[in-house]
Amino acid sequence: MFVELIDRLRCPNVHEDTWLVAAATRTAHRRLLDATLACPVCDAEFAVRDGVVLFGEPTISAAMPVTDDGVMRAAALLHVQERGLYLLEGGWGSLAPALLALMPAEYLLVDPPASIVTDQGIGILAGVGDRWPLAPASVQGLALERATPARLSGAVTVLTPGGRLVAPAGAPVPAGVVELARDERNWVGEKISDVVTLGRAPR
Repeated sequence: MFVELIDRLRCPNVHEDTWLVAAATRTAHRRLLDATLACPVCDAEFAVRDGVVLFGEPTISAAMPVTDDGVMRAAALLHVQERGLYLLEGGWGSLAPALLALMPAEYLLVDPPASIVTDQGIGILAGVGDRWPLAPASVQGLALERATPARLSGAVTVLTPGGRLVAPAGAPVPAGVVELARDERNWVGEKISDVVTLGRAPR
């Protein structure tokens, strides 16, 4: 896991938003290979093993076929742009190396297929539950395979205004997201920008 991606992580436990403090035992080229991430609020600890951050028991997802059309479709759905951060959950992680070759953004994979390895611009989280361990408004796009109501609601929190959310066609569109398009497999939505109410200045 690269240090830059660690900075986006947060403790998933229910309390005030807080970063995680890293104590590394093995590093290489700004990558944490073996480390412990600790929460300064609740003292929870999460291990990093071979570059993978373990928030719970890992789940190995089935691989998604990697085709040129599939990669271009994912890039279009997520509106991938250079220097953005994009979360790919489950089988979507299969597309990360090809997406990285297409667009040099940052990709964070959650419980990806076993064949995926960390690389420059790719980080892996394992055993993530229904609470995303990420800073609010830190992700430009999420593609979800396991779209529980709690995960969908949390996705809205971690998305930047205008960020894209891709979910299975049968999943409900959460509050705070406007649906842009759908097909038989997925729908794609966009987080509604926060509305700022302007008042008249007192005279």
